[in-house]
Amino acid sequence: MDAPPNIVFILADQLGARWLPTYGHPLVETPHLENFAAESAVFERAITTAPVCTPYRGCLLSGQYPSQTGVLENGQAFPDGITSLADHLNAGGYETYYVGKWHLSGAPQMNRRVPPEQRAGFQHFIGWESHHVDHWAGLIWADDPENAVKMPGHETDSLTDIALDQMERAAVAGGPFFMLLSYQAPHPPCSPPAEFLAPYENRDLVTEANADREAWFKHEAWRADYDAQRFRELYFGEISHLDAAFGRLLAAMDRLGLRDNTLVVFTSDHGEMAGAQGRFGKGVMYEEALRIPLIARAPRQAGSLRVDAPVSTVDLMPTLLDYAGCNAAGPGEGASLRPLIEGRASDEDRVVISEYHDFCACAQDWKLITRGRRLEPAALYQLSVDPYELDNRLDDPACATVRERLIAALSSWRARVERGERTQSTNTLTPTHKESESKWQTINT
Repeated sequence: MDAPPNIVFILADQLGARWLPTYGHPLVETPHLENFAAESAVFERAITTAPVCTPYRGCLLSGQYPSQTGVLENGQAFPDGITSLADHLNAGGYETYYVGKWHLSGAPQMNRRVPPEQRAGFQHFIGWESHHVDHWAGLIWADDPENAVKMPGHETDSLTDIALDQMERAAVAGGPFFMLLSYQAPHPPCSPPAEFLAPYENRDLVTEANADREAWFKHEAWRADYDAQRFRELYFGEISHLDAAFGRLLAAMDRLGLRDNTLVVFTSDHGEMAGAQGRFGKGVMYEEALRIPLIARAPRQAGSLRVDAPVSTVDLMPTLLDYAGCNAAGPGEGASLRPLIEGRASDEDRVVISEYHDFCACAQDWKLITRGRRLEPAALYQLSVDPYELDNRLDDPACATVRERLIAALSSWRARVERGERTQSTNTLTPTHKESESKWQTINT
């Protein structure tokens, strides 16, 4: 039997699938991600369980929907009593590492240390709570509560350096490891290095049928005040910069001899509207906010494949535990994606659910959006002929069958969630914690 693989999980922040050439964007430059996709499984219909930061992260680490964990809004903490992804992997013999943005401790201060008891079981942790307004002046904490680590240069580069340092330590130590690298990029406010911004300046970037050239992005705390064109110049520059960092990670894995025994996953918590439908940010059920990149390369995978079946954030924890050889039954509705990653199965008829202030039932070609959380249908779109969601067919008699199918799927899902215990757990583990070393110099704050 093969030894359990290492797992490297790369989490971007606010990166929609719409804005990547791997998913069809004609202008954004991401050569490393495209090369990675060419030897990986690319999920065409990966849907976030919640198009906002904290509820997604609670789902990722629990395998449960926000309605099950109770983490429904930003600023809430990961609940006690849930056996986390890291808990399961610790019990399975993995060393677990977390690097980057956390956004799950429930603290009102964004740029602060995350104490060990709020780290959901991760053994090695170098990160911060939630947000840096200035990507060039970020602070990050390891285990010294009195000292922060000053990240030199751009935050994306510094996080990559820290992750590479931790990865080298893990490789030398031997044994399987799990690393979750949580970037803040390309979450606004965007300030990419000049060489990544330059390719997008003075080019027409607001071209989609649902794009609003007059849309205006203003955020006083972020010192942001510009139109959709300028927003996209900066946002696309951040994406290309993130791609370069991802390329460094892939090269390091090859150099360290990790390629053949490591599962690598690249994804995002949710997307970004970027002026589509006249909106910016997330929190809505349009494709730009809802559909996320999900690209996975299994150990020794040869060649690429495209997976059309709808998949969900709740599938990620079962998938990772499947590869790790951990038996972890729980209250979540997710299923391991391993058969899809390895081209052994598919389920195009599946319907997956996203929730925030509204609900959305997503099939392969159709999606139904409700108005609020009352399950009152508000919109129905056929994405194969209307990818920019401009033709609401909710009242079209020809769509009655698919409309009722999606309403029934959503109603059934909600009934199951309401019948279950929100934080059901068999957790008997004591959270583990080990000192994380870092090559970075600490400074008093």
